[in-house]
Amino acid sequence: MPRIRYYLAASGLFLAVFSASAQTPPTPRWEYWRHAGEYIHDQAGAVFSLAGKVLDSEPPSTRPSDSRRLALAALDALLHDTDLDGSGEFHAFVDGRMEKIADQLGDKCSNGLEIFKLYNAGFIVRTKKLTVGFDLCAKRGDVTIVPPRLMSRMIGCCDVLFISHRDPDHADASVIAEAARQGVPVYGPKDIPNPLVTGIRCEDFSETELVTRSGKVLVQPLPGHQDDIENNIWVVTFPGGRTVAHCGDQYNENDLGWLSHASDLLPRKPDVLIIDCWAMELGKTISGFSPKVVVSAHENEMGHSIDHREAFWLSLYKYDTLSADAVVAAWGEKYTYR
Repeated sequence: MPRIRYYLAASGLFLAVFSASAQTPPTPRWEYWRHAGEYIHDQAGAVFSLAGKVLDSEPPSTRPSDSRRLALAALDALLHDTDLDGSGEFHAFVDGRMEKIADQLGDKCSNGLEIFKLYNAGFIVRTKKLTVGFDLCAKRGDVTIVPPRLMSRMIGCCDVLFISHRDPDHADASVIAEAARQGVPVYGPKDIPNPLVTGIRCEDFSETELVTRSGKVLVQPLPGHQDDIENNIWVVTFPGGRTVAHCGDQYNENDLGWLSHASDLLPRKPDVLIIDCWAMELGKTISGFSPKVVVSAHENEMGHSIDHREAFWLSLYKYDTLSADAVVAAWGEKYTYR
């Protein structure tokens, strides 16, 4: 009963704030007496729908409103309820968010740098002349998170894919195989045991030129680590000069020395730093790269236990505390840096 009271309170607050803009929720029962499990799932569907509606009306920003913060916190509450892991309500929400990205990628790019957040640390970043995928992941273990038909569409929009490290939630074998089928080159660190990935890593912090489907691109695969495995921090310079750094799962104390002054090792400071929300010495690393905007990654990794499914509200708290110009986006959202 305490759990049901919690959900009733959360649902009541959410409905009171957002009822005017709500999407059509699942058709509920008139009452749920002796149907507690059905109640939890029907309510989850309603809250997923409401949260998505609010996020659509208030897109990612470095200055999120309280309404947007509450919508993200509502998602956190659902995504930390393990009874909903793999539920129909969860998959309906994720499928809808990924469908939205696939559709947007089919449209022409606007002026600026468009940053699409997929699942986990998966991002697609594009300008009018180049589209790059980072750490695209479709699965959590044997559970499919992003439907293959949608992942295939999104991969097909990319000119090149970059992988930070060999963990399967970043180096997804199904994504790599689909990229190869569509002729999209894939680059990663040298220790990825997949022949479809071209290994490259610049221990001397040098810049190199790599081939994409739309031409060549300047990159620095910085020699980071997750614990003791190679983790490339990809610094990509897009045509026109905009630069994006994607940190993957960077987490290693021995790298903190160079990370604390990373911008001194780059030809140009990054416009956007995409960083895992639980990165070691988060503030020091952000300061070291000196980006104009931070985009947070890796919240609510569903393969983790709930104490390591970092919440959106927690990321917001961290960046508020650091006074960083940061964007915390949910799955299936686009942020445009101009």
